[in-house]
Order: sequence, then structure tokens, then C-alpha cells
Amino acid sequence: MPESRVSGLRTVGSVAWRLRYDLIGVLVVAVVMAALVRFLQVQNALPVVSLLGVVVSIFIGFRNSNAYARWWEARTLWGAVIGNGRALSNALIAVCDQSTEAAAIADRIRRRQVRQAWQLAAELRGSPAPVAVAQLTPEDAAEVTSGELLARQGADIGLLTAEGLVDGQGRTVLVNLNTAQTNTSGGLERIRDQPIPRYYDVFIRGLAWFFAIMVCTGLGGGHTSIGGLLVGIIVMMLFVVAERLGRLLEEPLSGGVFGLPMDRYCARLSADIGD
Repeated sequence: MPESRVSGLRTVGSVAWRLRYDLIGVLVVAVVMAALVRFLQVQNALPVVSLLGVVVSIFIGFRNSNAYARWWEARTLWGAVIGNGRALSNALIAVCDQSTEAAAIADRIRRRQVRQAWQLAAELRGSPAPVAVAQLTPEDAAEVTSGELLARQGADIGLLTAEGLVDGQGRTVLVNLNTAQTNTSGGLERIRDQPIPRYYDVFIRGLAWFFAIMVCTGLGGGHTSIGGLLVGIIVMMLFVVAERLGRLLEEPLSGGVFGLPMDRYCARLSADIGD
């Protein structure tokens, strides 16, 4: 079986596992409402269900669009992290003096740039960085943060300038690249620290489930047949799953099913500019 198909099946399985309680909830609600529908007054429920379906679709669509925008912005910013690292490495080759002292400082800056990316990924996930990450720059303390690493990059750029190992124009190029990396890291931290408001999440989820229950009572005249019950379950499942997929998509920096492969990005940067 092709690897892409295996990966796709694995993703579907992971999503299904994350949504297992919601899917079980849909079945339970469908069975309960099918049993109770004969005791409920649902003759006039169908027009309400149709109108509510439009309202729920609008809210879920708006929420999922914003969730995808967050995910895409995070992906774009991680692309900038890789691009900034490569650009900094190339700039060091272009602007630094060819002396041994300049080569040593440039090597330290490159290694620290790689470490900063790994450290940033760990901080965004809320997990400790791999032990090997600290060994990239033994000159820096093991507990240093990604922000502090960028500050030390600025200090080394200042050292290159003070020692006359880069000229003023070269210093400007290096400072601008370090500033770009700082802004990129700040953008990723903003996405992590400013999730979709929880009360809005609760509202959308409650609305989706209320619609699901209404579907059980109103669709097809109250599920008077097996076919009507199956259609109701499918409609319920589509709306509940769509709402939950939006919730999962809102966490691009987590280790979840839709989380970005940040370790892979960092490994690519390590390979590009050297450990």
C-alpha cells in the first residue's frame, strides 16, 4: 500500500479516535430520541429544523474559517522560521571577515539559530526540549529560553561589529534578520496565547448539538422508518464532526492530529545550516 494512503488512513483513524465520544454521543442521542419521538409533539418541528440548520451552518462555517486562518498563519510563520535561519547562515558567509575568530562566532550563531527553533517548538507545545538541543550551544545555559537565545544572537552580532569582523552594512543585514526571527517567534507565541474564546467554543458546540437533537425529532416526521433514522444519524454526524474538526484545527501548535510537524521543520533547518 502506498505510503501516502497509509498516512491518510492513519490520519482518519486519529481523527476518529479523537472524536470517539462525540460519535458515540450521536448514536446514543439518535437511539434515545427515536424511542421517545412517539411521545413528543414534533409535527411542526421540520420547519424549525430547516431554519436552524442554516443558522448552525453559518456559525460553524465562520468558526472553521477562522480556525483554518489560524492554522495557515502558523504554517506560514514556521516557513519564515526556516527561511530566516537559511538567510542568516547565507548572510554570515557574505558579510563576515574570513578570519578564524569571525568563523568561530559565525558557527556559534548558526548553531544557536538551530537551537532557537527547537526551543521555540518545545515552548509552543508546552513540553521540554530534547536533551540534545542544549548540546547544540554548550556556550549557553541549558535552561535558556528561545527569546533569550535571540538576545544572545544580537549580542554576538554586536561582538562581530565591535571586533571589526563585519562592516556597518553587514551589521544591518544581520540585525534585520535577527529582528525578523524575533517577530516570527512573537507571531507564533500570539497564536498559542490567544485561542478562540472558550465561551464562543461552548456556544458553537451547544448549538451544533441542539441542532442534532432537533434533527432526531423533526427529520422525516420523527424517524418513522429505519431509513429516516439513518439519514438523521448521518446529518447529525456531519454537523457534530464539522464543529469538532474546527476545534481541532484551532490548535496548530499542539501535538494533536492537525498540529504542525514542528520537529520536522527544525530537523530540516538543522540539515540546511548545520548542527
